[in-house]
Amino acid sequence: MDDCPGCGWPQGEVYEVLSRHLISEGVVTYTRCACGVVQVRVQPFEPAAPVSGASASPR
Repeated sequence: MDDCPGCGWPQGEVYEVLSRHLISEGVVTYTRCACGVVQVRVQPFEPAAPVSGASASPR
C-alpha cells in the first residue's frame, strides 16, 4: 500500500505523528493522515553488528 485508501495521501509523507513506542519487534508509530484516517506503522529492528565492550587493563 503506497497511498492512503481514504484520500490518496502518500504513505511516505507522515501528516501527523500521534505516538511512538518501543516494542519487542521494533518501533510502532500511530499516525494520522491528512483526511483523518489513523494508521499503525511498525518499523522492525534490523540486525546489527555485535558491539564489544571495552575491557580495562590492570595497571
